Amino acid sequence: MPHPKQHIRDLAVICHQKNVRHIVISPGSRSAPLIKAFYEAFGTSCISIVDERSAAFFALGIAAFTQKPVALICTSGTAVLNYAPAIAEAYYQQIPLVAITADRPHEWIDQQDNQTLRQHDIYKSFIKNSCELPQTITSDDDLWFSHRMVNDALNISTRSPAGPVHINVPLTEPLYDELPEQTGKIQIIQQELPGIRLKLSETLIAEWQQARKIMILHGQDIPESQATNALKLLAEDPRVIVIAENISNIQHPKILSNSNLVLSISRGKSPPAPDLILHSGGQIVSKALTGYLRSSGNPKCWRMGADSIMIDTFRHATQIIHYPAHAVYHALSDYISNDPNDSYRKSWLDTAQKANTLAKNRLAGYPFSDIHVFRKTMAAIPQNALVALGNSSVIRYSQVFPVKEKILYYSNRGTSGIDGCLSTAAGIAFSSSKLTIAIVGDLGFLYDSNALWNRELPSNLRILVINNQGGGIFHILKGPSEHPGFKKFIEAYHPVNIAKLAEAYGLQYLYADNETSFDEQWLHFTGKQKTAVVFEVKTDAATSASAFRKLMAASGLNE
Repeated sequence: MPHPKQHIRDLAVICHQKNVRHIVISPGSRSAPLIKAFYEAFGTSCISIVDERSAAFFALGIAAFTQKPVALICTSGTAVLNYAPAIAEAYYQQIPLVAITADRPHEWIDQQDNQTLRQHDIYKSFIKNSCELPQTITSDDDLWFSHRMVNDALNISTRSPAGPVHINVPLTEPLYDELPEQTGKIQIIQQELPGIRLKLSETLIAEWQQARKIMILHGQDIPESQATNALKLLAEDPRVIVIAENISNIQHPKILSNSNLVLSISRGKSPPAPDLILHSGGQIVSKALTGYLRSSGNPKCWRMGADSIMIDTFRHATQIIHYPAHAVYHALSDYISNDPNDSYRKSWLDTAQKANTLAKNRLAGYPFSDIHVFRKTMAAIPQNALVALGNSSVIRYSQVFPVKEKILYYSNRGTSGIDGCLSTAAGIAFSSSKLTIAIVGDLGFLYDSNALWNRELPSNLRILVINNQGGGIFHILKGPSEHPGFKKFIEAYHPVNIAKLAEAYGLQYLYADNETSFDEQWLHFTGKQKTAVVFEVKTDAATSASAFRKLMAASGLNE
């Protein structure tokens, strides 16, 4: 007869044998058997982070960088709910997280028992797989069933599209007794993911060859994804303009990365709409691009990828192709046109060059403001650095400027929240060992300041806080600033002293509020330091909003 908690010991062993390498644990009592099993299996690969929300986003950062599953362990009750924001982000970014949650015995749920709530299927709308292990092991069949469910969950987390899974573990007392040795032979069920050799249909080939104005939009993606080389090849086709924002991580002189600026400045004078759109990858940030395409007549549009749901972002979908985008792009590379009469790519790149020149000239005369800080920052980021971009105005400001070679970009654009941007950046820095620059607004920094409550906070993390004392994006958007409760309820003005917050966590702190002090502090900020560094840059919200509106004002490119 197996030991009643044999499956707890074996759960840790299966995770280790299935290529899980990092375990992020938040303290608790109900989870004590899990902590014991995983610490004995993984040792120093276990990371302790008290705040479950921050812990989950930290794990998300590790998984985003490594592209390998990362396990989370927490106690029962509301601790489990605190994983939800990161679980949702992982679901929409297709990142493999494994949430292992301790639970109370079934019979005590809804009985006013301590730290007890309904945990089964708690993430059901944002999870690839959810299972609940047996409460106790009473037979060999129970143990086989537990092993099978764990194998299945871990396989699903990495199967395309990757994503989060949930393993709920009801635990009975005693919680601190010794666990048994691992089962002598645990069945490990591997999965072989098929290679893709795609033969395009005659219909798709004909649509591709007949089109003269083709726009390929590749959204957020991991660095060096399989789509990268194929898209660089397709960018040589004169009929094709490839648009890939900084978080797409594809850098090429013939690929447009800052379409929002180009379309905003060239409004009314932008190149004609495409007759064929190819859409792949994760989220696209540019509202100008989305609006341009949604009102662009009646083009054909292909959506490619292993999506679990139908995606029709631009309202023109004519083909849903359930193959990885890289397979489609590689197949299309056999049909690249060399017709010198085709000039669609050139029309876009010429427009982009004019827009970038105009933006540079406009910015030269602007006062110190958010956009001024981003112009200097995006130009000064060292090669081979990693950049973790916050949401709202931060990522929009960053995309005003063309991408810089040998810089990798990350951002929580699955759900686009500010709640875990700093914790995610810390996870990326922890797993990469490279200089990692997190760029966040003051609200994003304060909202996720528990990211600094982390004994593993790496010294290669640099945190640039653009402090305009509230939600700067609401000054930029039309409408919010006219609201009678703007200051209190929308902008969320705050009096927090960021210097003292950094000091409380023992971090180095830098400050600038003009161009001269910014330049003086930048070298200290990016240099080697003994701790993570917080660099607060103070700007004026009204000045920043005015500068951004002037920069993005349509001009017809005649200035």
